[in-house]
Amino acid sequence: MEQIRRLILVTTLLILCPSGSDAAIRQRTTQVAQVINGGRKRITSTSNHGQMGNTLRLASIPSLTRYGRGGVIQDVSDDEKYTISLSPLAFASIFGFLGGWCHTLCNKKFDVYTAMVSGHIINMSIFLAEKRWKEALWRMSIIGSYFGGVASARSIELKCERSRTVDEAASPNSRHFKIIAALVASIFTISDKLEKIQIALLAFGFGLVYPSVSAAIGGTIPHLLTGHTTNVARLVGANQMYHKGMKTSICVICSVITGGIFGTNAIGVLGSDFPFFTLLGFLYAGVLLLL
Repeated sequence: MEQIRRLILVTTLLILCPSGSDAAIRQRTTQVAQVINGGRKRITSTSNHGQMGNTLRLASIPSLTRYGRGGVIQDVSDDEKYTISLSPLAFASIFGFLGGWCHTLCNKKFDVYTAMVSGHIINMSIFLAEKRWKEALWRMSIIGSYFGGVASARSIELKCERSRTVDEAASPNSRHFKIIAALVASIFTISDKLEKIQIALLAFGFGLVYPSVSAAIGGTIPHLLTGHTTNVARLVGANQMYHKGMKTSICVICSVITGGIFGTNAIGVLGSDFPFFTLLGFLYAGVLLLL
């Protein structure tokens, strides 16, 4: 609300103050520069007559620049930098492959996805409207499990950050990945034993994995494809075929597709009773330890 009031105030001043008025911004060659700085926009008015310019700052108006969150490997803040043994693109591709494999398994075994919640939220709203309370609660439990996994991973990360010594604080924070790796391996293994709550356990496990991985590799989401598909389409439309985000998004899309193909063939060869999630839990843990 404060942002809107500031914007209205500045707009009113620019409209009501005549260009020849001494009380307003002077008529002579006034420049209005829009400076994009850290996602914030500052509108600065300066005069060419050596007098003090009138500076109008809108410190909290969002920038009109759109960043490709789905595809671009972004810089992260100093307190969220990690030491990783491979390139961010390599990790995005590996986790994309594992994500595609898991999506295929969950779709074929449960007819639902456990590493994404958009569909569950939509289905929950439908069930609530139709007063199908049992189905709505089941969807809600999956959403809650994923939410719990994400919140737990972030809490572990912050606790590890706060417990570091002065000497350790100078190095990037990655200790929490060791804890998350152990939890993921355990949860995925247990999920193969407890089929009644397997979906909820897997949703919790994926909540531990993917948001943490996304933060470590610069904000790229390696297992969801809508953002990457949109990113590729926009870059193609803008004829920016060599944009750095194009490579990332194409790699992630191809990795997920490859993982889906591999997972489908693996089910055909090993059978649906094979403990795939136990295997995937250890694969996830192994890659997490490299972060």
